[in-house]
Amino acid sequence: AAAAAAARADGEDGGEDAKEPARATPAPAPAKQTAPRTSGAMLAKDGKQLNLRFVLPAGPGSEALRAVGERISRTLQKIGISTETTKVPDESFFKDHIASGQYDLALYSWPATAFPATDARPIFAKPEPAADGSLLVEQNYTRVGTDHIDQLFDQAAGELDEAKARDLMRKADARIWAAAGSIPLYQRPELVAAKPGVANAGAFGLGAPRFQDIGWKKPPTAKDAKKK
Repeated sequence: AAAAAAARADGEDGGEDAKEPARATPAPAPAKQTAPRTSGAMLAKDGKQLNLRFVLPAGPGSEALRAVGERISRTLQKIGISTETTKVPDESFFKDHIASGQYDLALYSWPATAFPATDARPIFAKPEPAADGSLLVEQNYTRVGTDHIDQLFDQAAGELDEAKARDLMRKADARIWAAAGSIPLYQRPELVAAKPGVANAGAFGLGAPRFQDIGWKKPPTAKDAKKK
């Protein structure tokens, strides 16, 4: 699972490119923005200092997450971005803050699978207004998405040619990086314990297990012993 620091922002509508290259698409250049003024060493705009709300869980099992958060805060401080860290109870971290959008920065993780076209779509889908006036975000708690990203996911999910599906997902990946709603920080190691006699079982990473290849190793024969 890759941990991500997610910055809350409003969803935006992305336009279609007139022509897409056959291979991976580089991330589009960001729009030009007026450089913010600085107040002392910290970034500010129109006299207001930039200060981001950083929400972290306060439970006893979240020490590593809080340590990463403190390092991020120190790094942002060096480039003039101030953060205000708020530690909340574990039971309210997702329900009252992440899911409801009450944060600027947060740390959480998503499990990765070998089928991103279907499994990752809810994480990056553009939020849509619901009938009751609320915002339907699915699992996209950053609330950042574009129509183009959704279209690429839909095309990849319906594409039977694996090579073409991978090309579409590479294009979607470039668009996701350009939107920058979430930033992958690292991939957690996958540790699996297996008996020495088990073959082809263990940590599969982003691959899918071939169950027909998993089984017990054959016991060594006298002929094998002679080869050694």
